[in-house]
Amino acid sequence: MSELDLAEFRAEMERERTWRETELRQLRNQVSLLPSEDQRKTARKALVVMLYAHFEGVSKALLSMYVKRINNSGLRVDEVVPPIGAASLAEVFSALRDPNTKCKVFGKQLPDDTALHRFARDREFVEVAWKIAERSVQIDADKVVDAESNLKPVVLKKILFRLGLDPDLAKPWEGTIHCLLNHRNTVAHGTARFGLDAKLFEELERAVWSVVGEIVKAVFDAAAGKAYLTSKAQRLAGGAATGPAGEG
Repeated sequence: MSELDLAEFRAEMERERTWRETELRQLRNQVSLLPSEDQRKTARKALVVMLYAHFEGVSKALLSMYVKRINNSGLRVDEVVPPIGAASLAEVFSALRDPNTKCKVFGKQLPDDTALHRFARDREFVEVAWKIAERSVQIDADKVVDAESNLKPVVLKKILFRLGLDPDLAKPWEGTIHCLLNHRNTVAHGTARFGLDAKLFEELERAVWSVVGEIVKAVFDAAAGKAYLTSKAQRLAGGAATGPAGEG
């Protein structure tokens, strides 16, 4: 990845963050125009929901950009670290585990012979296994970067793990994410009767965007350091790995 390409990658991430910050700021300004503090407190409940929506949205977008960069790099499975290789081979492993895939030879004669059909799937896998290393790396971002409709810290850690990044990157962010989720959930479940005061929301918003900034940095550093490549591929590319993903 050239310096120019890296600069554009960083700019793309910043654009994604900026439009969301701008939209939330515009909504916050509208709330500030309400005539009474009680009305403003009530309106901030909606701001909390929007803040969470943007946090989940920007997190998914940033991590999906990383996946897109990998997909567009023209890499083979034997050039990437195991987590990226495994993510790229999701279809292969899914077919291997699918109990509905029957042995073509005995499918009609022995339709319920579970052990036989499992062996047949294993056999088919071995027949093509030698070609796997040469397969082009293509990851389904929607499956790998899955927020599960509730981007809790553990869910974010799972995404980082699947991308070969250190799940512990999310440890310092846990308190902020839990706080955001708690406020979002009280609003969504109809229990936030009295709304939020300005100071509480401002502190929460500031903390959330700080986390987003850390995600931007983590993704950029991984892309710049080619954390998705094996050590061998790193050496051939003339770069140094920065991620903890392991190697092939």
